[in-house]
Amino acid sequence: MPNQKATWTRDLSWKSLLKQFLLGGGTISLAFGWQSLAEGEWLDFLSNLTVNGTLWVLIGVGSGMLVQWLDTKIPWFEAPVKRVVVSLVLMVVYSLLVAMLVLFLYAGLVYGIAPLQALKNVGYTFPLTVVLITLFVGTFLHGRGFFLAWKAAFKEAEEHKRAALAAKYEALKNQVNPHFLFNSFNVLSNLVYKDADLAAEFIQQLSKVYRYVLETQQQELISLEQEMEMLKAYLFLLEIRFGKGLKVETRVEVDPDDAVVPLTLQMLTENAVKHNIASKKQPLHLSITRKNGTLTIENSLQLKGNNQSSLGVGLPNIQERYRYLCGQELQVETTTDTFSVSVPILQLKAQ
Repeated sequence: MPNQKATWTRDLSWKSLLKQFLLGGGTISLAFGWQSLAEGEWLDFLSNLTVNGTLWVLIGVGSGMLVQWLDTKIPWFEAPVKRVVVSLVLMVVYSLLVAMLVLFLYAGLVYGIAPLQALKNVGYTFPLTVVLITLFVGTFLHGRGFFLAWKAAFKEAEEHKRAALAAKYEALKNQVNPHFLFNSFNVLSNLVYKDADLAAEFIQQLSKVYRYVLETQQQELISLEQEMEMLKAYLFLLEIRFGKGLKVETRVEVDPDDAVVPLTLQMLTENAVKHNIASKKQPLHLSITRKNGTLTIENSLQLKGNNQSSLGVGLPNIQERYRYLCGQELQVETTTDTFSVSVPILQLKAQ
């Protein structure tokens, strides 16, 4: 579970404390002692202001420190009900003790009145006022504390999520290199014994494709134009291998800012020839088209009878990388005759 401790800070400078003293004490004094001010009894009003302002500052600062201490003992999201109950009880007890202390000191030092007599003189209104102040301050501090705890937990959860996604994305990118090599060397090993000249040309084209793999390995996006250029070289390799067993049609208009995840087209094309029959008698038809902001790679559905096992890095790899980069999903459609995958075309300017 993420750390749920709220960060409590409070300005304890004399200017801040004076502001709290005047605003808090003045508000309470006006609310409960406006008659003294109206009758011109300034000394009584200032006396009330002194007591109320002192109480406001002490209750506010002390309650804030109490909240900070409880953050370490009873985190909000572990036991929220217990946290509210314990916090309010402690704050009320603390406030009443502070209020009694201030009352007794003020009455004794200014008027020479004994503590019990001072308590009798103020009656029930004084402790009731203290409780009301405490509940008001407590409501603010609890709301603020819960919000800070929620914000901290949300931020930490998002950071963990981003870190996990980034690590997963790096692992996905690292899968492309060995996967591509494995399949390319399988093709080359078969071709060497059939036609040495074609094998040499195959190696040249393979070097272009593999250079592209190396150059884009650390990139999240690549221009669609570069991807299409790489695809031409890769299709040349496939045409050498399958001859008339592969029929490819490409209709893609490219804009300068169009972008895709590197090796998207290569991996989807590879996925098609890996799982389907591609022979002279039963050619595999493959089309790559653009429509409504997406690239669609569609192939005729003629699955191999032996149903070759997959390494699990083709279509799932691309799906996860698009999900990480833009939060979009690939559109995969299967009919009785065709299989198609549509990938969103992204924009380089947005990066």
